[in-house]
Amino acid sequence: MRGKVSSLARYTLENPSSIREIMSVVEDYRLHPEKYPRELIYLGGGWPQDPPMEELREALCEVAESSELFRFSSRYTPTRGRGDLLELLCSYEKEVFGRSCESSELMLGCGSTDLTTALMRAVVDSEDTVVVTRPTYLNYSRQLAVAAGLSPRLVYWNCLHDGRYSPSLDELQELISERKPSMVIIISPGNPDGKVMPPEVYEGVADIAEDKGIWLMVDVAYRAFCFSEYPSYYSRGRRECEIWMCTLSKEMRAPGWRLGYIIADPELIRAVETIEQASTLAPSSIAQAALVKLLSREGIFRRIREFYSKGAERYAGVAAEACQALRKAAPEARVLEPDGGFYVFFDASRYLRSSRELCSRLLSEWQVALAPGVDFGCEGWVRLSYAPVVEEPHKLREALERMKAFFSSLGEGS
Repeated sequence: MRGKVSSLARYTLENPSSIREIMSVVEDYRLHPEKYPRELIYLGGGWPQDPPMEELREALCEVAESSELFRFSSRYTPTRGRGDLLELLCSYEKEVFGRSCESSELMLGCGSTDLTTALMRAVVDSEDTVVVTRPTYLNYSRQLAVAAGLSPRLVYWNCLHDGRYSPSLDELQELISERKPSMVIIISPGNPDGKVMPPEVYEGVADIAEDKGIWLMVDVAYRAFCFSEYPSYYSRGRRECEIWMCTLSKEMRAPGWRLGYIIADPELIRAVETIEQASTLAPSSIAQAALVKLLSREGIFRRIREFYSKGAERYAGVAAEACQALRKAAPEARVLEPDGGFYVFFDASRYLRSSRELCSRLLSEWQVALAPGVDFGCEGWVRLSYAPVVEEPHKLREALERMKAFFSSLGEGS
């Protein structure tokens, strides 16, 4: 190639996402299964295997079968999203999660990944720092690089101590005083750790952010998958410093629709909107049309609550089975019990210190795909996702049997 590529493109090429690399192996297996000695079991990514609610399919069919609606849904919408959908999402927040908000506080986007990058562009300058928990979502560092160049830095707030989830507000206060970040990012339930931040800790984080005049982004992609009651901060009014990052990918089991939304200060919403006008222009119109149909149905919010409740119960059962079997498969590992979400995070450093090597060998030798913890800021740890096999628990059991054989072959301290 004769033309140049930017330093940012070189950075992303030299620092590929491990999940994308794993997916290339999965695709190769799909096309050429004969190359592998056994069936590949994918426990690396975070998408729900169970289908969306039937009412969502019916709503999409209603749009497609109406010439007028289909024609209308093929046009651009406003950058912030359709006004009637924003109003319906306010009702959704209130009826499903108990949160009151105004449509002026909402903005739709092409999924939370798109909106997070746009938000970073809106609040982070090239020399700023952003505080994230350790462990944290692996894509934030790449999103920050894309949003504000290679200069901004992620600063980690360690939330794991001696293999336990125990975030310290004193440590966060000290970190913020020293590094003066423009934003703090919290995930609850966490990715990769599955932990729900306790209300007293979360409110302490919000107090610090408010006192220091910095933004607090709360990523709640997995909120519908809490294994016990929702934490109180899900349902109270938005504090001035807060930005709630919501996605329909997990809740609605529709990651391919690429729809998410933020709840934030209206002035910040306007800033993000102007940035999105220069990048995505508008979210998917036909997906918005289907959601309008869905959320306008009589009794739909009760139905959604039931769907989420049954789903969370199902995921909790699979998570419990995964934890129990993992402790038997790798007795020297330290397993973090999830409070919700899609993942079990465990410390396997007593077997192999390099999480990349562990995952690479497990994939090549036993055809089980996991995600290395180093990408989440925790070397030696590994993320197991049970979401891709929630409808096929026998695959989870088979994967854990293979993992047991793998860890037995390693012994301790390899």
